[in-house]
Amino acid sequence: MKTNIKLVLLVLTLGTIVSCNDFLQPSSNSTFTEATSFKNVDFATKSVDAITNNMLNFSLWDYILLFTKCDNDIECMLTTSDDGGKSSLAHYSATPGTTYLKEIWNLTYKNIELANIVIDNLPNSPLWTNEYSKDAHRLYGEAVTLRAMNYNELISLWGDVPFKTKSTQAGDNFNLPKTDRDSIYEYLIKDLASVEDYVPWMTETKTAERVNKGFVKGLRARMALAYAGYSLRNKTFETKRGRYWQEYYKIANVECKEIMESGKHRLNPSFISIFKGLAAYSQDLTYNEDIFELPFGRLYSGKVGYSIGMQFCVTPADPKYGRATGEMRVPLTYYYSFDRKDTRREVSAELYNYNNALSLSKQSLASGYTMSPTKWRKSWITPSLGGDFKNVYFTGVNFPIMRYSDIILMFAETENEINNGPTVAAKEALSQVRQRAFISDIWASKVNQYVDSVSTSKDGFFNAIVNERGWEFGGEMLRKQDLIRWNLLGSKIAEMKEEWRRIVENERQDVPWSIFYKYKEDGETLEILNPDYRIPGNNQPGYQSAGWFASWMKMSLDTYSGKVVEQIAHGYDPAKNNYLYPIATDIITTSNGVLSNDQIP
Repeated sequence: MKTNIKLVLLVLTLGTIVSCNDFLQPSSNSTFTEATSFKNVDFATKSVDAITNNMLNFSLWDYILLFTKCDNDIECMLTTSDDGGKSSLAHYSATPGTTYLKEIWNLTYKNIELANIVIDNLPNSPLWTNEYSKDAHRLYGEAVTLRAMNYNELISLWGDVPFKTKSTQAGDNFNLPKTDRDSIYEYLIKDLASVEDYVPWMTETKTAERVNKGFVKGLRARMALAYAGYSLRNKTFETKRGRYWQEYYKIANVECKEIMESGKHRLNPSFISIFKGLAAYSQDLTYNEDIFELPFGRLYSGKVGYSIGMQFCVTPADPKYGRATGEMRVPLTYYYSFDRKDTRREVSAELYNYNNALSLSKQSLASGYTMSPTKWRKSWITPSLGGDFKNVYFTGVNFPIMRYSDIILMFAETENEINNGPTVAAKEALSQVRQRAFISDIWASKVNQYVDSVSTSKDGFFNAIVNERGWEFGGEMLRKQDLIRWNLLGSKIAEMKEEWRRIVENERQDVPWSIFYKYKEDGETLEILNPDYRIPGNNQPGYQSAGWFASWMKMSLDTYSGKVVEQIAHGYDPAKNNYLYPIATDIITTSNGVLSNDQIP
């Protein structure tokens, strides 16, 4: 190609470009020519890095998109009203005028355009066949994978979308119609297969911050399951599977099996170490459990631990650890869905936070409506973001897009589906994940007996996978898309709300009326006496016995639970399954009649 290639684009595409002359302006200072971009490995690498860097813009992947993935049964945004922005995105109440919809659309298509530039140019460059061909093929594979990842995001939000696999040239038609999602998935899943051998394993790349073979194969499996699962269809408003769904379960099964048999990724034996390692800006190159992470930068990008994670006092900012709004929540029902001996519980959803201006830098009991996904904590960040950095938003903590445990559980799920019931391999896979969750002394009951008990039927094993993925990935924002593809979104939201009612109305005897607590010798850390049982008598707030204080959890639930539960997913209609988002008004307008919101029932 002889056209100039703009690597930093101002506006993108598909009904949103104001002027094609602006888009292709050859005199731009941010323009690289073919000679400088694709005859040199360093510049070609920068062209691929531009895709990832753009994905980190506008806090898109670590903040705005979080609100499109919550309000399910384990991750919620608890607020009293819609705001025409992120709350509306969370509550299934978005309209074509909702803030952020246009930005999400434009930025995601910009990522795709940057990927298309690389994909179009690298095979025609000298790098493709000279001594740097291995590098060129690797970069090509990375671009193909990042393009697929971005299209997967678009489909999850809007269903059928415009599909463009070539970079924009002068004279192109910018107003492309939507393409059926099945066709998009079929193309991209085949495309990913074609580059698997271009990209090395993580054992060679030595980082989870770049695309590696495990992520190519894992993303292919994830997208194959999205295709094979259920989705709301544009125009007809049916909820149905992809047209060749049985074959795509097999694709996912093969990909997951090959990753597992490769030995390139393993489970970190310590669940908590995964997230403490991320907070310490370290890469786990012993186990390689994190297969792909979004690479944020301390102090200048990434709100992981700030907007998602445990709450820390904002006004005034916690002087020791810094501020954290923790806008994502977990319902109390999630905490009480865990087996009390499951070590993942106190990593994923603690009963305390640091959000108390009267007790700065000290843990305080969370109420039943302010619990957060606590895999992300300012108190774990090393070096600290307190002191002079206490007001910093950008933690730079990486966000794991895919972990090896996801591969194992997808494999178990596909084995069960393909064979009309769990195989020995499926049971072994589920057992692997549960073995890490429980100490070895109780594997006989919590792993062996449990797995046997849920393996008597296909449905029983499937339900166990549904539960296990919830316990394993809480706060990692996978749940909503899982529930959608299983066609369980509405029923699981309703189930969560019913469990909340049972807690409030005193039908759950494992939920205490009052939690008894005291501070340990360090004066900061809470010791909680009875997270899972009731202590008879003297349950009033402030009651003290042998140094234990009581906090009346029941009162908090009674006072606030009604409006909290009403707000969670309040715009969702299970009869319509209306989880897809409207296309923004500006996008519709500038498409000159090509695009419409035919996905909104």
